[in-house]
Amino acid sequence: MTNDENTKPTAHIGKKILVVGATGFLGSKIVQNLVLEKNTVVRAMSRRCASAGTNTALEWVKGDMMDPTSLDAALKNVDVVISSANGYMKETLEADILGNKNLIEAAARAKIKRFVFLSIVNCEEASSVPHFHAKKVAEDLIKASGVPYVFVRAPAFLDQSSDYIANGVKSGRFYAVGDMTTKWSYVITDDLAPCLVKAAIYSGEDINNNTIDIGWSDGPKSQKELAEIVSAVTNTKLSMWVVPWIVFHLFKYPTKLFSELGYDLIQMFLFFKKGSFVSDITKQERFLGSAPTSKGAITRWAESNKLKL
Repeated sequence: MTNDENTKPTAHIGKKILVVGATGFLGSKIVQNLVLEKNTVVRAMSRRCASAGTNTALEWVKGDMMDPTSLDAALKNVDVVISSANGYMKETLEADILGNKNLIEAAARAKIKRFVFLSIVNCEEASSVPHFHAKKVAEDLIKASGVPYVFVRAPAFLDQSSDYIANGVKSGRFYAVGDMTTKWSYVITDDLAPCLVKAAIYSGEDINNNTIDIGWSDGPKSQKELAEIVSAVTNTKLSMWVVPWIVFHLFKYPTKLFSELGYDLIQMFLFFKKGSFVSDITKQERFLGSAPTSKGAITRWAESNKLKL
């Protein structure tokens, strides 16, 4: 990484850290970063037992957010929890909300010293977006529990486990949402995972009870700006394929009849339209190190996807 990408946090003391959501797309990257840190014991929670060949430096524990007893066992002797668990893409939102409630109550019983919770930028302004609202509900429960917390609020993921933007670039297309001018903030998961780790291992108590937005040092980007950076970094001429806002408005309620997830995603994009999905990176740079530039992040994203450079 270049010097502007990340700086090391302050020296940290030994901790046992539980990663909830450890087998997920982001959670697995959190674990990969965490095992490289000295003076940490990493416990990774999964509904299944660790598979053969799993890193022996890890301490795997079987646990289910819907089973409070298993959470009590998983949290035994743990100092810090990192939760990136996100069930709404695979299960019901209600299960996600109850699972977070169970985890928070178990963390309070275990007297956890810090709860690092992956949340979403400006989720308190997005009650119309079910999974954004669920994050706000969880934040409020954590605050009420009395457990010291760090809310790491992510903006839009540029990358996904199934990366439709990268797949489009490989075909010479850039798939855009809404319009070419509205700006919102982005992150890549290879940058977000280290931020969650740094929040967990940070030695000072001054980070506790803070909400930290994650973003790029040069600010939010419009779809046009994003496409231009991707085009320049990958040396690829891209044609823009834009799904206009009217399509999201027209299909919002019909989609709700047969797909909760589809309705949720449409509501999310319509929230982006408001222009308030923008990160304030002041605390990111204070506690977690320098925010990456958009070009630096997109270059690394392109490299990981083996795009033309």
